[in-house]
Amino acid sequence: MRRALCVFRFLFAFGLIGLALPSHAITSYCVSTAQQLNQALTAAQNSSDTLVLIRLREGTYDTFASSSPFSYVSQTVNQILDISGGWSGDGSNCTTQRPNPALTQLIGIAGYPTLTLTAASSGGQVYLHDIAISNANHTATTIGGACLYVKVAAGSEARLERMQMHDCVARNTSFAAGFFDNRGGTFTARNVAVFNNVGRRNGGIGVTTSLGGVSNLAQISVTRAMAFDGNPNDNAGILLNTPDAASRIALSNSVSWGNSSYINNSGATVYVSDVAVYSFYGTIDLTRVHRGSLLGTPDSDVAPGSGDPGFLGIGDARLRSDSILVDSGVSSPPGGSGVFDADGATRVQGAAVDVGAFEAAPGGTIFRNGFD
Repeated sequence: MRRALCVFRFLFAFGLIGLALPSHAITSYCVSTAQQLNQALTAAQNSSDTLVLIRLREGTYDTFASSSPFSYVSQTVNQILDISGGWSGDGSNCTTQRPNPALTQLIGIAGYPTLTLTAASSGGQVYLHDIAISNANHTATTIGGACLYVKVAAGSEARLERMQMHDCVARNTSFAAGFFDNRGGTFTARNVAVFNNVGRRNGGIGVTTSLGGVSNLAQISVTRAMAFDGNPNDNAGILLNTPDAASRIALSNSVSWGNSSYINNSGATVYVSDVAVYSFYGTIDLTRVHRGSLLGTPDSDVAPGSGDPGFLGIGDARLRSDSILVDSGVSSPPGGSGVFDADGATRVQGAAVDVGAFEAAPGGTIFRNGFD
């Protein structure tokens, strides 16, 4: 019963109750090693089931210990894949989940992104939540960057919820932490923290939305992103790009701050803008986006913020109790604010939702670290 309630709660939160009716085939995997995760992803890709759940027990999953990189490409029409971390339970069962990405870590290798997910044109849907991803050793030139690459085709959907991407180092490709390529589908990311990453053009995340796709990003925090090469105009903590008229990106209740300049191999200083937008023909809307610098001109920019955001420290976007981001978010942003933040703390804890991936605890931050 507890297991069924956990699945029900997640599906309800994303409006998927109708897709989990008893008439649909459901497969569930409870994994505890990198090899098991790889096997579950392969099995999901080859499965004809409508709903596949991959639950990761709390712990570390190192791609080096797996027979091949963590990867999934949807093959079955309308298949839903739900990958989640933070699980525990007796025996081989995953029965209890804690919604905190730091409890479940994926570590990558040199040749590939740590995790690659493709929601193909068959109407596939991919949901990834409660997982942290890192890759300090990425040296390949393949697209996707060091940590997370998500591709969405027309008629398909991908959602990220409660994610941390940190210590991603992409030496020979553009994006360090994450590259999200939405080609005519729907992409949603919320409560995502990106910190301490280095890439050639972008140490943070890049979102490209084309062919009439819609991408909604809310409650995102990016800090200490560094870049060391490429066109200075492309270096950013958050890079948003819509190359055609029918496409749209919305970024809301988010903060990108403290993304550092970097001395490249030629000894020149490369400056990293906090947010860069390229709405050549499409639409990019910003709502309550706090940043140190903005490159480009968004189609709309509602209630922007600047100044010291009140982070706990360098590379740590959690908020001090006196942060100007506390209680300053807009309600019901595109993509939603979610039930929990990027540490698993409850939203909302004050008069309004906080800006960024982390919700500050009322009266201070000590209770956020397990001392309550």
